[in-house]
Amino acid sequence: MLWMLTTLAIFRFIAFPSLLITSISSVILWQSGNPLFLIQAIWTKLITALLILLFIYLFESKHFIFFNNLGISNRAIYLRMIAIDFSFAATAFTIALLI
Repeated sequence: MLWMLTTLAIFRFIAFPSLLITSISSVILWQSGNPLFLIQAIWTKLITALLILLFIYLFESKHFIFFNNLGISNRAIYLRMIAIDFSFAATAFTIALLI
């Protein structure tokens, strides 16, 4: 339970831009109806996720002191952000292709 709560608390740092990019890519994928656009959507998602994480690493990493005090390393923080981000993206892309 604590793992899930800390993971969601960590994800809030990138939630808005990440979900915005995922939503835009999913809508374009749904409207195009072309499964080959999925390749572009995944690359767009990967590049923007890396840019967002770079921004957080350079400018917002001081906010991780709370999680470091709980025993969560910075590597685990970034891995959790990426895992949640791409699980949301995979779900959204799958729904966009099935509709």
